[in-house]
Amino acid sequence: MIEIVSALPATPAPYFLDQVEGDKLVMFDQLFTLVTTRPQTDGQFDAFFTDGAPGRPVPPHFHAHTHETFFVVEGAIQLWLDDRNGFRETRILEAGGFGYVPKDTIHSYRIVKTGRIFGVTSAGFSDFFRAVGKPTDTAGIPEPADFHVPSPEFMAQQGALHDVNFVPGYELWD
Repeated sequence: MIEIVSALPATPAPYFLDQVEGDKLVMFDQLFTLVTTRPQTDGQFDAFFTDGAPGRPVPPHFHAHTHETFFVVEGAIQLWLDDRNGFRETRILEAGGFGYVPKDTIHSYRIVKTGRIFGVTSAGFSDFFRAVGKPTDTAGIPEPADFHVPSPEFMAQQGALHDVNFVPGYELWD
C-alpha cells in the first residue's frame, strides 16, 4: 500500500476546496479525487469525483456494508445493478443522471462518454482507493502513460480488507 499525505483535515472541521483540490489517485484509466472521507465526516460518509474517458467496465463487485451513489456531472456512464433478488438492470446515465447501489448489490460501471461522476458512499469506502490507487498531483483525466492497473490478486486482497468483494466470472449484459 502506498501511503499518501492527505490534503484534507485530519478531523471534522469546516473547509473549502477548489475544483482541482482534494486527494487524487489514479486507478485504472480514471482519476479519483477524494473531497471528504471518514476523518472529516466523523465516520458518516465519503464523497469523491471520478474523471475518465470511455473505457472498460470496472470489475463487478459488491459491498457488504457500503452504500454507493453515482451522479453523472458530465458525460455518460453505463451502470449495471443486480440485487440478486430479482432486480437486474443496466442503464446509460447521462449528465444529471443518478444511480443508487445499496449494500450487497453486484454492480459495475463503464464510462461511455468522457466525463465526471460524483459519488457519495458509506464512510471508509475511499480507504480502498487509497490502498490500490496511485497518488498523483495531476488533475483531470489521466494520460495512458499514467494509467494504474493493480493486479487482480492485489485488488482482491485489498478488497477483502475494505469491503470491496469482487465476483470473478460474473458476466455483464446489455
